[in-house]
Amino acid sequence: MLMNQTDFLKTKFEQGRSYADFVALGEADGQRPPWDQRYAQLTLNDEQAAMVGGFTRKMHVLCLTGTWCGDCVLQGAAMQRIAEANPQAIDLRFLLRSEEHAELVVKSQINAGFRVPVSWFLAEDFEPVSWFGDRTLSRYRAMARKAIGPEVEPTLPDPPADPVREVLREVLDEFERVQLLLRLSGRLREKHGD
Repeated sequence: MLMNQTDFLKTKFEQGRSYADFVALGEADGQRPPWDQRYAQLTLNDEQAAMVGGFTRKMHVLCLTGTWCGDCVLQGAAMQRIAEANPQAIDLRFLLRSEEHAELVVKSQINAGFRVPVSWFLAEDFEPVSWFGDRTLSRYRAMARKAIGPEVEPTLPDPPADPVREVLREVLDEFERVQLLLRLSGRLREKHGD
């Protein structure tokens, strides 16, 4: 895990692309349409937008992802919508999982596998705060229903009415969690005098 490699993550963040530039990478091989579709589905409601608009601590978010990956599309579009709600507080960048970023890929394994997406939440000074990887809980629940079936079904809550919006909620929860962690940080409160 990369939690103690501030300079390395800052360098990778600086190499990252904006959402528009990253999504454009998928145009050549026809992978852009799913990104556009999910982005259109994931507008924040008024309550969500107000919450994100109230964020005061700057955070940098780096997402290692692929244009070909369905969960990447969903989480990436959700992250972009969240970042757009408060660009002063959220700086979001995307890196394509590729040979160019092999050192980051190798160091970000989850359960001994090379997963995408993997996202790092960094403080204003690029101090690592949190990382979030692979699928969200609702996606794992849906997969468990299909793969394990009746054995796991009694232990799971009912499926969400709108699975796409549920992933947005889960990603938003992670942004809120990190924002509160930053807002309550003794180190940052001392720095900002609040």
